[in-house]
Amino acid sequence: ELKGFSFNDQLYEVYYLDTLLADKILKQFKIVSKPAIEKLNVNTASFKEILHLPYIDYALTKKIFDYKDKVSEIRDLEELRKIEGFPLDKFDRIALYLKTK
Repeated sequence: ELKGFSFNDQLYEVYYLDTLLADKILKQFKIVSKPAIEKLNVNTASFKEILHLPYIDYALTKKIFDYKDKVSEIRDLEELRKIEGFPLDKFDRIALYLKTK
């Protein structure tokens, strides 16, 4: 569950919303305030909790946990970029839902 829009281009991710319609909406659409999102600690959250976050599927959750097994603790979310196959284009969106402390 997104809990709201944090980036304008998230509108293009809405299922069944035509790109042309999204373009029209974005001409008048403005994010006045970002939604309050309770972040999960990537180091203490369970597999299931991370799996249920937006933009994160089973394969990515497994990669995150495999990486945590190697390093024991993720000190900075930027470390997620080091994970092979991590969707770098989605990093900003995923970071909305995670924290390290």
